[in-house]
Amino acid sequence: MWRDELNALAIAWASPTISSLFWHIHREGHPWLWYLILWIPSRFTQSVLVLKIVQCIVSTAVILLVALRSPFRTWEKALVLAGYFFVFEYTVLARMYGVMLLLFLVYQWWRTTRPREPIIGAVLLGLIASVDTIGIILSFALLLEYAYTAFAKRHNSPLFPKRTAVSALAVYAGFLLFAVWSAKPAADVSWRTTGAPFKDAKSLSHLYDAFLHYTILPFVQVKSPRSHFFWDPDLPLHTGHVHLIVYTIAMLIILGMLYISFRSRRNLLLPLGFTILAGTLFRHLIYPGYERHFGIVFLAFLAAVWIVRAEDPSALLSIPVYILLAVSTLFSVWAVIGSWRHPFSYDKTAAQWILANHLENMPLVGEEDTSVVGVAEYMHRRIYQIECSCVDTYMLFSARRDNFTKADAPQRLLQAAHFYHDVPLLFVRAYPMNQDEEDGLKAEGFQVEPLASFYDAEEIAENFYLYRLTLSGASKDAASTLNSKPTP
Repeated sequence: MWRDELNALAIAWASPTISSLFWHIHREGHPWLWYLILWIPSRFTQSVLVLKIVQCIVSTAVILLVALRSPFRTWEKALVLAGYFFVFEYTVLARMYGVMLLLFLVYQWWRTTRPREPIIGAVLLGLIASVDTIGIILSFALLLEYAYTAFAKRHNSPLFPKRTAVSALAVYAGFLLFAVWSAKPAADVSWRTTGAPFKDAKSLSHLYDAFLHYTILPFVQVKSPRSHFFWDPDLPLHTGHVHLIVYTIAMLIILGMLYISFRSRRNLLLPLGFTILAGTLFRHLIYPGYERHFGIVFLAFLAAVWIVRAEDPSALLSIPVYILLAVSTLFSVWAVIGSWRHPFSYDKTAAQWILANHLENMPLVGEEDTSVVGVAEYMHRRIYQIECSCVDTYMLFSARRDNFTKADAPQRLLQAAHFYHDVPLLFVRAYPMNQDEEDGLKAEGFQVEPLASFYDAEEIAENFYLYRLTLSGASKDAASTLNSKPTP
């Protein structure tokens, strides 16, 4: 598991109360549900295994729902369950997106079996919105489809009374507002890693890039399994006009296949169009996003297929539907191959090496904070993060880390050395130290001793390099003049 997985559990461990949990959530950029789910077992255990257990329960429920409650034929169920998001992204990775998928499937089962009970649907949609920001987009897309269908039937066969509809909308609005509030960034949130929102708002090329990502990558999910970062494809539009033309053709083909599949069903084109357009704006204005975010378009597609199959169990689905499902299955096979070629992360391996070599009592200091914190989280211990000059057991996206530059590293390490009374430091880096960086530390009086390296991880930033930093006597005196108190 890597930092994006571990950090949510570490935040749960570090939150003794619900109010402190929400204080942390405001610095995460995600709504509340996944953190609350992890907070409950975190009160009883400090083992990272609990994260895998929770994800295993969620993933098993996903498989059982498709197998036992979906309207698909057996071989269609096999195609769905063999798709990329079901095989890897939303089931193997222990993050909130698995809960979003599970709630989505429960909603689809309710939508096609009990559509005359809108309060239940509103609760399910509200919970989907409570999982992640893209869950907000997905939940509203599904609401549009349901509302459109109910409106179309209002004269001949109304699904429910108007009063019930108002109550259901109020329930959904309550969940939605609370989700938006919980995901609202705190005033002191850090933008150093993600970049500030709206910085590319005026760029039409950036907008088109976002549109291509949200039309192509929901269905073409991974790179070659031989490549690193196979699970996070990107469209390198900067490489030239030829690639741009190829991607544009691919986009038109996919949009054409979606239109052909559901052209007679406006209610089904509605969530597809909304997820593509809203996702495009999300990437363009707020956050670049990754494959896990693009998946909401695939789920909107699956929702449409589910409804078509539920309404006509005897008919074959359209050929483009089968093609798109088969393509997702192909890429899931590639993902499985890619995931076995390299460890996803070396944080656990680095932590085990530290324990095996009896170095667990050395002060642990790290850089890049977004990566090295996973090593500390596996050992359930504190780490001094030089970006913020702070000591934590987790990664806090606070503005206290925003003023750091690479040139500050030697001085920040001097502060760390003085904070730990000038004893040798166990320095963990996400990237190998180059000669200039080593010379910079030596100029400050550090002796640099490489200890171990763990590289070739699938997630590039999850390689780790361990060093022993020992401060010479003269530099100890210099360090004592620094303001070395870590940020609270």
